[in-house]
Amino acid sequence: MKPFDFLDKLCVLNKLIRMEHTGTPSEFAERLSISRSTLYEIIEELKARGVEIKYCRTRCTFYYNNDVFLDIHFNIKPLTDIDDASELKNISGGSFFFFRPFHWTETPLFCT
Repeated sequence: MKPFDFLDKLCVLNKLIRMEHTGTPSEFAERLSISRSTLYEIIEELKARGVEIKYCRTRCTFYYNNDVFLDIHFNIKPLTDIDDASELKNISGGSFFFFRPFHWTETPLFCT
């Protein structure tokens, strides 16, 4: 799944769970255009991060069992469209890390 597609699906998943209007697991997966197993993988990942998600068979819906706020958003806009200089403080150019492979040798190496 492509990253932006995943973010879109995560937003819809969050909205439907918040509204407690997901339907059965099969219906929920179909609404998200994912497999049922992928749905459960996403739910398990959220649970691993402290989000308590339960399913009610009587109401046929998933729901949050704890107070949680999922802040899921992604915004792309040209720098020329930014009017507020404080917004520019939050822009990061990213990082690049280069790791050299480490080779173990039985012969000690000494620097002189």
